[in-house]
Amino acid sequence: MKAPVYGAEIGYEYRLNKHWGFTAGVNIAYTQKNGNASDFASSASLTQVQNYKLLQNAFYAGAKYYLGGFYLSADFGYQEAYETTNYQYKGAGSSYNYGTYATNSFYQAYGLGYQIPLKKGDNIEVFAKGSNGNGYTNYVAGFRYNFGLFRRK
Repeated sequence: MKAPVYGAEIGYEYRLNKHWGFTAGVNIAYTQKNGNASDFASSASLTQVQNYKLLQNAFYAGAKYYLGGFYLSADFGYQEAYETTNYQYKGAGSSYNYGTYATNSFYQAYGLGYQIPLKKGDNIEVFAKGSNGNGYTNYVAGFRYNFGLFRRK
């Protein structure tokens, strides 16, 4: 299944030296897709899937390796996923679901990015990363603002 993912992330990075940074954080991601059974490979035998919802949250720690303004990152941790699928009854306008299916598993994410330095230690970061947990794989590209709150003098 392919669908947009909406989410948020908050994290902390301890910059050990000019090449290494250690990270920790938490993120949440939400996916929803409406459509028929042909949109869902695992549901091909059903007449119609009306709605599919997936909520994921992860707690992780990892590291970044810097080469100038560019970096490579790896994060590992714990992820929970909550999946709900609503099916349409055959020949009827109503729907049913089997409830919410919850799982948890090992989380891993790998990425690369570039930091654009700003005044007072802040920076804007452009990044791309892929993550996997509970059998779900997400690819994300975006930007974020990093606050340089605890910079060493």
